[in-house]
Amino acid sequence: MFKQQSAVRTKGKPKRRITDPNKRMLIGQILVGVILFSIFGILAAALWYGTRVESYTLTTITASGGETIDHTKVTETAAVILQGSYLGLIPRQFAWTYPEEDMYTALRAIPRLKDPVITRVSGTELQIEFDEYIPHALWCTERTEGECLLIDASGYAFGPAPKLKGGAFVRYRTLGTEPTIGKTVLPAEQLSTIADFISLVQATGTFEIAAVETDSVGDVFYIVSGGGEFKASLRDAAAVVYDNLQTILGSKEFSDIAPGNFQYIDLRFGSKVFVNEEKLQPATSTATSIVPDGMASSSE
Repeated sequence: MFKQQSAVRTKGKPKRRITDPNKRMLIGQILVGVILFSIFGILAAALWYGTRVESYTLTTITASGGETIDHTKVTETAAVILQGSYLGLIPRQFAWTYPEEDMYTALRAIPRLKDPVITRVSGTELQIEFDEYIPHALWCTERTEGECLLIDASGYAFGPAPKLKGGAFVRYRTLGTEPTIGKTVLPAEQLSTIADFISLVQATGTFEIAAVETDSVGDVFYIVSGGGEFKASLRDAAAVVYDNLQTILGSKEFSDIAPGNFQYIDLRFGSKVFVNEEKLQPATSTATSIVPDGMASSSE
């Protein structure tokens, strides 16, 4: 008889799977992409809603300072900068990321506004404090009827000047240098020398300086209102130049000098002063030496 063979036992034996590695990599990449996209979506949603929280949205802007600058114009200028958003996601009004530097740039562009300071008072309010440039003189082109800029006492040009007539402001002309907003008309030391001389001359009540011209070699020309000119060097102290001028004007020979009856008094050469009197001979120049005793002698 035949022997009965036992059945082959296959229960529990693992099945062999053959998987394409490229397919497995693709599935992995898809899963990673889904996870990253989900994370990005969550972060984007958090940014969207988190940066629009009412308690951190700048809605109030106040301004203080200055004398003639309209505060409404200041606050409106700042409010324009807060419009819009970054990448269409974070509003520019969000208190922690508002565009402070852009706002400073816009505020400084307002005529006469000086040294703005922006303070975030709270999550909803900005405070702007500022000073104002006070016009002290004009910086004009070399042309007699040219354009002028307003300058403050430090010589800083802060804005265009309207068409002004009369002698309300002294006009500065820097020969060879065009007036430029944001620049200083002259170095501080030279400005101080000029201001001191003008103050000394005008204190006498006889002469009023209408304009000041300077050149590249350090000479300065004070144009007298009514006619006449004082020539000096910026290398000399204002008091020294003024003393020489007073010696000439105090002498008997030149005691009648007044605005309109002389062409110039040249004070650039120390004790030797040149006087050109138009009322005598328009082409005649008189050289006068100042002697120690304060008297003046002249020779043509």
